[in-house]
Amino acid sequence: MARDAGKTARLAVGVWYNERTGHIHVAATGHFISTVSDDPASKRYHPNLYRKLATALCDMGKPYPPLAPVKGEPETC
Repeated sequence: MARDAGKTARLAVGVWYNERTGHIHVAATGHFISTVSDDPASKRYHPNLYRKLATALCDMGKPYPPLAPVKGEPETC
C-alpha cells in the first residue's frame, strides 16, 4: 500500500457489539483488535466513544447495546 504524505492514516475498521460481555469491539485489519466498555470499573471505559460506536452500529442496523437518553442531546436510534 502506498503511503501518502499527509498526517491522516486510513484504516479498514470493523466494529461489533458482544452481547455477552457488553463490550464493543474495534478491529483495524492487520493492525489491532481492541474493546470499548461503558463500565466505569473497566480499564476499557470510555463512555463517549462507546456511545458514538453504539449509535453507529444502531444506525447501520447492527446489534448494539441499549442507549440511555442523554439530557440535552437528540434521541438516538
